[in-house]
Amino acid sequence: MIDPMADLDPTGAPGGGDMMMDPMMGSGDSDGKGSQEVFDMNAYRANMRKMDKIRSFMGIVSGCVAGICGLTGLAGLACFLILHITVSLSLLTFKMKLDLSSYSRESMLAFLTADLQKCAMSFMLFWTLFFGLVYLF
Repeated sequence: MIDPMADLDPTGAPGGGDMMMDPMMGSGDSDGKGSQEVFDMNAYRANMRKMDKIRSFMGIVSGCVAGICGLTGLAGLACFLILHITVSLSLLTFKMKLDLSSYSRESMLAFLTADLQKCAMSFMLFWTLFFGLVYLF
């Protein structure tokens, strides 16, 4: 299968097809020869799904931790933010070897804050559940 991001026509000659501008693709080399950077969208989607699962699990576990520890108010929110950033940095350090550009076209800030709202909902659910189970019942 020919990668459409590589700008190859069916004969294999470079530059055969019309390229659509895609924000996920690099702009080429700085030497002006027109070579294009290949970015595999299937691998990108698979990586994003894995990171989404890890971050969702982190939201659940950190909610349980905050609820069991009895954190309320801003202390619970701080717990969530600290654990979310820690998990994102751990992914970047241990899985990506500090090379974000090889795995994603996001900025560092976008990577660290990705899925924040979705994880916050899981965090809130389990935070209130475990706080209620431990301290109210």
